[in-house]
Formats: sequence, structure tokens, C-alpha cells
Amino acid sequence: MNAAKIISTIQVDLDGLWTNLQYYGYESDVSPDAIFETAIPRYIDLFKEFNIKATFFVIGKDTEDPKKKALLQRLHEEGHELANHTYTHPFGLRKLTKEQKFKSPGYDVDPETQQILREKGYIYDSSVIPTFVYPIIMRINSFVTGSAKRTHGPKLHWFLAPNSPYFPAVDSEWKKGKKMEQSSVSIPLLEIPCTTMPFFKIPIHATFALKFGMLYFLPTYFATRIVRIPINYELHAADLADVISDPRLGHLVGMPLERRMSLCRKMLKIMTKHHHFVTSIELAKTFNRGDKEQIRWL
Repeated sequence: MNAAKIISTIQVDLDGLWTNLQYYGYESDVSPDAIFETAIPRYIDLFKEFNIKATFFVIGKDTEDPKKKALLQRLHEEGHELANHTYTHPFGLRKLTKEQKFKSPGYDVDPETQQILREKGYIYDSSVIPTFVYPIIMRINSFVTGSAKRTHGPKLHWFLAPNSPYFPAVDSEWKKGKKMEQSSVSIPLLEIPCTTMPFFKIPIHATFALKFGMLYFLPTYFATRIVRIPINYELHAADLADVISDPRLGHLVGMPLERRMSLCRKMLKIMTKHHHFVTSIELAKTFNRGDKEQIRWL
């Protein structure tokens, strides 16, 4: 008999062309958007092929464009979840004042932001990534390029954060607290972190897997099976978008679409053998019910 599948989730950050350009300090119109408009139809077909219901994190400004709104409606009609990725995707979210604050851009969250989410009735946040890799990469990049010190991104000590969904302590976004600590709000806030490789805390998500291939994906993913944790696998719109030739977006230039599609299919074929993927809201509700059997053995 095959072992039962573990309930898990897949999240897609719909960071379009203007959002990626914004990261490098360039301004661009919300539309047309070759990344957003070409990626969504491919995600719909790919997830239908593997019977996956995913969560798509949407930037508020994109909902004001008619063409993008129609694509988002298609996602909703297919049974996927649409979630909040802020209105303008600001980098350095935790540096903003309270009244500006509201899945946070660039893994950028703090206890104050999480408390605002609790007060607004949010069921889950998905901004923490338990790894030391991103902070080191960003610091090296700033040193080599001479660019300004980063104002966003995960903190180095986040590698100590839990690697599966947890209720964060009220005074720390990365420490596991108790559900009862959040009794001041009607719905406790669950943190669904971006899964990293157990023990080594190396990112396993598509940004790295598509760059380094199956030889990277296989050991990092199978380590999650050893400890049998629910996973949150992250992708971005650019992962399945048309080839980008804009020299301002060097990190998106390179791999042909056919190669990216092939790798995504291989990864999903493997993951769906061992994990049952549901929307993040469904995963959060399962944890809120405290149904341990359903969490680990669906």
C-alpha cells in the first residue's frame, strides 16, 4: 500500500513586468505586461494537468487593469485562490510607517505587520522563509555592486524559524508561539513559511530549482519527505512567462520556455505522488481545526 499523501500548498507570486522593473529602480506602466499575461494561461493548464488547486498572490494595482482582471477571473473560475500581495508591492515593507503597512514582498515581515493582519481578520500570512541563504546573497550583492544596503528581505536569524506552518509568537514573527496567545482576535494568524530544505535550510522553491535543475531539486525536495512535513512550494509568474529579453532584467534572461516547462512538469509529477496540494486557505483552515491526522495523512 502506498503511504498517504501529506496535505501541502503551492503559491504563485504574480509579480509582473512592472514589479520586476521596480525592483531595479525602473518605472513602467502596469500594462501591457508580457510576464503576467503569458504566464497565467500556462499555469492554468499546468495545474489542471496535475489536478492542483493553487494560491496566486495578486498585487492590488494589477486588478485595476481590465485584461489582467479577466485573467484573474479565469483563475478564480478554475478553483484557485487569489490572495493579497499588497497594493503596490513595496520593497522594504517593514520600514514603512504603521499607517502605510498592510504574502509580503521580498520575504519582509515583522511582528507589527502580523498584528495588523490579525486585527484585519487575516487567517494566514506567508512571508517568512527559514533560510540563511537570502540574507547572505543580498549582502554579497550589495558589496560587489556597490549598491545601497538592502531595505527588505529575510533576516539572517530566520533560519531558526519553523519549516512548516506555525502560529507565530505575538512579539516575534519567526518564533513559534501558542494559538491561545492570540486570544485577543477571533481568528488566530497562521504563518505558512516558504519551505526550505530540512536541516540545511537551503531554499527548494522554483527560483533555485529552475536555475540549477533536477540535480538541485531532487535532494532538497526529498529531504522534506524524510521529515514528512507539509510543504509550501513557491513559484513566480516569470517562471512560466515568455522569454524576457529586457537587459534591465538580467535575472530573468536565459532559460528557454520549453526547458522551464519541462522542469516544472517533472517537479510536479514527483511532488504530487507524495503531497496533496490544496489552496493555502484550505491548509490554514485545516491547521486551525487542529486536525493532525488530516494534516499529515490525507
